[in-house]
Amino acid sequence: HYYITNNLRMVVLGQRVQVGDFYAVVKYMGPVTGTDGEWLGVEWEDEGRGKHDGSYKDVKYFEAKPLHGSFVRSHKLNPGLSFSEVLQQRYTDVTGVGDEMSIVNKDNSKTNVELVGLSDADINRAAQLTNLVMREQSIISVGDDSFIEEKCVNAENMDMSLNLFHDINTILQILHLMPKLRSVHLKGNVLLNKDVLDVEQPHPYLERIYLAGTGLSWGEFCKLAEHFPNIHEVYISGSTLNICDTPAHILQQMTVLDVQHSDIVNWSTLNDVSALPNLHTLILSNNSISSIQISPGQFSKLEALSLDNNKLNDWSSVAELRKLPLLKTLRIRLNPLITGPGLDMRLLVVAMLPAVKKLNGTPISDNERLQADIFYLKHFATDYYKGESDFHIMHTRYKELVKEYGEPDTGMPKIKSIKDNSIIVKILKPDGKEFEKKLLKTTLVKHLHLIVQRQCKILPKNQKLYWIDPSNDKIHLDDPTRDLAYFNIDHDCTVHVET
Repeated sequence: HYYITNNLRMVVLGQRVQVGDFYAVVKYMGPVTGTDGEWLGVEWEDEGRGKHDGSYKDVKYFEAKPLHGSFVRSHKLNPGLSFSEVLQQRYTDVTGVGDEMSIVNKDNSKTNVELVGLSDADINRAAQLTNLVMREQSIISVGDDSFIEEKCVNAENMDMSLNLFHDINTILQILHLMPKLRSVHLKGNVLLNKDVLDVEQPHPYLERIYLAGTGLSWGEFCKLAEHFPNIHEVYISGSTLNICDTPAHILQQMTVLDVQHSDIVNWSTLNDVSALPNLHTLILSNNSISSIQISPGQFSKLEALSLDNNKLNDWSSVAELRKLPLLKTLRIRLNPLITGPGLDMRLLVVAMLPAVKKLNGTPISDNERLQADIFYLKHFATDYYKGESDFHIMHTRYKELVKEYGEPDTGMPKIKSIKDNSIIVKILKPDGKEFEKKLLKTTLVKHLHLIVQRQCKILPKNQKLYWIDPSNDKIHLDDPTRDLAYFNIDHDCTVHVET
């Protein structure tokens, strides 16, 4: 399934191509009934660019989303450029004489530059690029190896996303020409040939690689990782990954793994990476994980975990996270954990995971943790007294809180109850009118901004909130992530609103 275009470029099914200023994937090659010659059926990346869903006159030629499909002639395709051609056009074309020269900018326009007091050596040093932006430049091949080596000898960071590469080994050839490269973005290069060649000489410095939307499987990525023994951060979201059979000798330096949108269903899929000795950040958002079971020794160095938008549906999975000894940062929004009336998921997670310091992007204050402990004790008091074994297995933290505060019906100090933590706050509008609001001391300032917005019709970004303490000092509520207690706001305090 390949097609030779008029400019002698070979196109294959599934390849990402460019037509004019727009990108598409080739889904069909061949004739179309009622027309002459050969056509390429493409699915555009931009919604509404196409005219159909791959059908023409009631004949289905290929699958495409509605209004994403078109037929184009092969001569319309951008033939693509070599890396060295784009490098020369964007960064190294220099014209002019004397004290002025013009350089080609990243948008291919030219800028006159006055050379005052610069020697030839200064100009040569300026040409030693460290950061390359080669994004969306229709690059499909390597080009002049020696030219790339000369100009990119000091390159450290490169964005090569959304080009026309379809062979992983073409990309590898370019990366190996940059011995000091530390970070590369390859997002959106739709790879068809993913059979990575064996390593001849590993790349010693590459630490960070972005592979979202390339279509690499985990096994193919592991073979790619053989080329980069010093890899620290891997972002490979957007592929269907089965993270198993990870060779023991690779990824030993990896600290960050992002596998969002990877159709991961079972936590056990992560067993291989759970033993990596330096992994401290794991991003699992937008998958389909419904339960968590952590074995002893798994993820022993993990400090940050993102589980947003999965299918976690029982609190035993939250309790399992206590087995991660260094976990300090957790994201767990958009999971079906709330199963009953009156449940506050944030308070329960805070209470169940006493070592976590930041939840869903917001730091946990001492006052919020206290509030969470009390809420947890009160909410599950009935289950506690039933004495069922399932409850005590799922809620190991509850026993610890009973030991700290006493049993929920007798031992809980009234000073720590939710009722006694509520306060009446007066809010003075810019027009001099005042209203009162019953709040908790743990109410965050950003929530107070929303209350003011409803009452005063002032957007939060245009509000300035403060109160005047007993020493007559103006205390600005300038951190929306802090609660009222942080600013010492108590019962009967007046918060002033200015714009």
